[in-house]
Amino acid sequence: MTEWSAIVLAGGIGSRLRPLTHNIPKPLVPVANKPMIDYNLELLRKAGITGKIAIITRYMREEIIQYFKENDHFSDLDIVLPVFDPLDTADAVRKSANYIDTDNFIVSMADIVTNIPLQDFMAFHQEKNGIASITLKDVAQPRAFGVIMLNQDSRILLFLEKPIPQELSLATLTFSKKETIRLQSNLVNTGIYAFKHDVLGILESLDDLMDFGKDVFPYLAREYGIYGWAENLSYYWMDAGNPQTYLYTNWDVLRRWAFPYFPRATSEENNVWINHKYPSLPSGTVIEPPAALGDEITLGSNTTIRGHSVIGDRVSIGNNCEIEASVIWDDVVIEENVKMKNTVVCNGVLIPAGSQLSEGTVIGPNFTTDEIIISEIDQTFTKD
Repeated sequence: MTEWSAIVLAGGIGSRLRPLTHNIPKPLVPVANKPMIDYNLELLRKAGITGKIAIITRYMREEIIQYFKENDHFSDLDIVLPVFDPLDTADAVRKSANYIDTDNFIVSMADIVTNIPLQDFMAFHQEKNGIASITLKDVAQPRAFGVIMLNQDSRILLFLEKPIPQELSLATLTFSKKETIRLQSNLVNTGIYAFKHDVLGILESLDDLMDFGKDVFPYLAREYGIYGWAENLSYYWMDAGNPQTYLYTNWDVLRRWAFPYFPRATSEENNVWINHKYPSLPSGTVIEPPAALGDEITLGSNTTIRGHSVIGDRVSIGNNCEIEASVIWDDVVIEENVKMKNTVVCNGVLIPAGSQLSEGTVIGPNFTTDEIIISEIDQTFTKD
């Protein structure tokens, strides 16, 4: 058998990302003009995955299947798109068993962007020889995610979901009497896992194990022992699962935090990523880096595209506009004298002349004068 294969979980509805996912599946939502799933597949390619990569779809399945029919930039990978309806994350892996013909396999989520050194994690999994390993990442607000307790050998002793101080103290006392612990209160599960092939038999025999975090990992930790990879915490990782973190992720990719994964582009000039052709710049119009530009962009005069902005394909921006730290999808018309900052504009939107969009505005797809899907996102972030 080849050494590694992979399962990419790409079936979520993307309810946290609405209105961005109103008429597009979450894996195809573009980050810096490239679908999120592309970043995931590039990660697997760089890690040298040579076995099958099963992409598990459900919501808007046909759109994802059509995307891979129309694009061949992953033709070097052995991608399969099974057609079944998983009940949850672990059930998706259970029903994918026929596609896993390797001793070990990776499971990853399609809505994260990361440059994790995946080969190092895979080597860790094989060295520990456990049935499962989980990638971990430190975060600034650990109480929002919970606590993972490891021993000195990186074995996971306990999952605590958003513990109160009394729970944490009790758990620490309990385990410290048994073995030396390494308490990690700022680590979260990043959604990338490594498994031995044997786990498929466990999932088949215990069909009530549906969710990895709630069901599978607590069971495996108790019965078999699983490991947490916290040896390298400096890698970039972002869950682009809501409009706020989605905007963050676009900025981060533009400023190369996800290196070596970049915006969709055929070339790059002074931190401006260009797809095929740099747009013409009329009198007084400037584009400030970092930025990503799609195809067939038309810009009016005296317009400024400020840094941390992404412009998609077939976008027309009128005279005297100012676009700052915003993400504009395809087929958008922005009339003259429009200002926007920290804004997301989805496909097929018309922004009328003179519009002043407040920071954090998110405009859903296919805006017309009598219908709009719009929301505001948290204003506590900056692009710096």
